[in-house]
Amino acid sequence: MNLVDRVVAAVSPERGARRMVMRAALSAGTMMASGSPVAPGGKVTGQGGYYGGQTNRRQTQGWRARLRTPNQDAAKRDDLIARSRESAMNMPLATAAIERPIDFTVGSGLMAIPEIVASEVGLNDEAAAALNRQLAKDYDDYMSSTDPDAERGATGYGLQEIVMRGVLESGDIAAFRCWADDQAGRNHFTAWKLVEADWIVSPHGHIEGTALNGTGNIVSDGVEVDGYNAPIAVHVLRKAPDGASAGRFNRRSGDTVRVPLWGERSGLPTVVLVKSKRRPGQTRGIPVLAPVIEILRQVSDLTEAELFAAVMTAMLAIVYKSPGASSMPEVDYGDEEGNGRLDGLDMPRKPQSNIRMEAGQVLEIDTDSEVDVKSPGRPNPAFDPFFLGMVRQLSAATKVPYEILLLHFTASYSASRGALETFYVSYVFPKREWLASLWCNINYQVWLYEQVARGVYRMPGFLTNPKRRAAWSRVRHRGDGKISLNPAQEAKALEVYEAHGWSTGAQITAGLNGGDYDSNITTRIAEHKRFVDGGLPIPNAKGGGSDTGAGGVDPGREG
Repeated sequence: MNLVDRVVAAVSPERGARRMVMRAALSAGTMMASGSPVAPGGKVTGQGGYYGGQTNRRQTQGWRARLRTPNQDAAKRDDLIARSRESAMNMPLATAAIERPIDFTVGSGLMAIPEIVASEVGLNDEAAAALNRQLAKDYDDYMSSTDPDAERGATGYGLQEIVMRGVLESGDIAAFRCWADDQAGRNHFTAWKLVEADWIVSPHGHIEGTALNGTGNIVSDGVEVDGYNAPIAVHVLRKAPDGASAGRFNRRSGDTVRVPLWGERSGLPTVVLVKSKRRPGQTRGIPVLAPVIEILRQVSDLTEAELFAAVMTAMLAIVYKSPGASSMPEVDYGDEEGNGRLDGLDMPRKPQSNIRMEAGQVLEIDTDSEVDVKSPGRPNPAFDPFFLGMVRQLSAATKVPYEILLLHFTASYSASRGALETFYVSYVFPKREWLASLWCNINYQVWLYEQVARGVYRMPGFLTNPKRRAAWSRVRHRGDGKISLNPAQEAKALEVYEAHGWSTGAQITAGLNGGDYDSNITTRIAEHKRFVDGGLPIPNAKGGGSDTGAGGVDPGREG
């Protein structure tokens, strides 16, 4: 009861009681409306719902998060990209977080497996299979050469690695389609000019997220989108962004050029902007290291400090006193004429000494000198557990198990295989599908368009009918097989899978080494025939026949 309640109750107990009843009813109504308990005196003790959304709890006080669009959350992209690239260059953990996914996802390259839809293009299955094999061979020849790269510095499979690295380090990367018929030594003229993320910028003076003059289309971070927020053009710097005339603070009107993403006549992509989209409305990609850059910097600083301390500890030196020995070298404060002093000031420069630590150094000083050698107490036994703890946080953010991040498999067979299987299922396989859809398939379809246009292949309806073109251009890509820690044990498990129909020979072959099951069967038939014709014993493997050298029957000769 407050003061007024007590006065009313003293004059009229009945009215005082009614006031208390009404106060209790008001408190109960407040609690029901807000969903929060109410303490005596009317104080709200909670706001209901998730604790993370409450503002009166000790853990969330001062936490001021705001709802913003994906493009607003990606502010200061230039700084993010620059720091991400520098981390990948100079911080071993960041290098591993970038390179390890590329090694496992791309590996030796994602190879194309053409899959023409025979029923839609008027071919029988045998003719379609023969043409698929020819397309696979010709495209592999193209991808194994430097023709796909307009700069002639990487093969087509090498471009896959560069594209993925650009997305991981910078958030996205742009590939411009070229017709390089003016370059000598080419067998194919379709090529791609890769451009890094910092080349894509909005025109000078444009306000991000507003309509571009004359078009009405919104432009954010150099990407022009239509009413559905689908990209239709990019704005590219005419000169390198680190040049004197095109830097961040030296932009001028007309320093960018607008490039549409699609060709008007061919319908082929003119520019391919490869990124990993996380949120609707997101215009540009974000470097994969963005959430962990701060942690990476601190771990890197700690590692350097520990390494320096360990090196200093290893610099074991002997300092002894001897009567009549020379004293310690004098520090240099500058000469008598003022050289070595700060300009315009009487304050001397920082003294420079010619004493430095060296391994096994012996110093002699006189008996009146004193030397204080500090021992940093290294190596620090607490460093490795702390370092591994930070690595686990990094692996959780990048979806790369720390065993793979460090290439450190020492726990057990089960733990190591679990890490590999998790990495393949949660990262490698989805990333291969992503890279194939956004880059590899497009590369194949553009190459095939050139071959049909030049008359290398006769594919009726390809140039005029979009549906038939899609049927002729259907393709999937396969990568390297998974790492096997115990091949014999895993092979027996695969036999069981295939015997029960839980997996097919094609699926097992693709998972083991990225091979083609049908092609393997054709090759094995030819190999077996050569063994039989040459009189060689057939290996005594399950399902592979008997060893004639051991008294068995050669199934090839028996037939």
